[in-house]
Amino acid sequence: MVSALKWEAASTSNTLVSSGASLSNNTISAASTAYDNKTNLNTYGWLEFTGTFSVAPSDTSPTLDIYFSESADGTNYQDAPLTGGADQGEMHVTSIPIQKVTSAQRIVVGPVALPPNALKAYADNQTGQTLSSAWTLKLYTNNLEAQ
Repeated sequence: MVSALKWEAASTSNTLVSSGASLSNNTISAASTAYDNKTNLNTYGWLEFTGTFSVAPSDTSPTLDIYFSESADGTNYQDAPLTGGADQGEMHVTSIPIQKVTSAQRIVVGPVALPPNALKAYADNQTGQTLSSAWTLKLYTNNLEAQ
């Protein structure tokens, strides 16, 4: 009989987006590289954003909104989400709260539920300022462990 369910340690990171381009305000990124969860069947993910702004974010509540486009068959993905998330609720995963500073930021959010499918991530800049060209979005995965 299971006596407890505990978190297992998070995996090594999977880089979803390692951008060599800046991301303007009110603009959504191109699709990330695919993360195929059909083999590992991880149930949870932790998203880590790293980046800087040359001008501090100016929106009242600046966020980087994250969307997942899934592929049930591993080949055909949902259509890309629209910036601002209009009618894209099923694709919205989380919003990363961005600090109003110009210094480097490293922000981790989670857990987020992972589908048992292949997925691609999109980042939607809703900060009021352009995100620099050296930003990344990583995914760490894990499961609950029966003990």
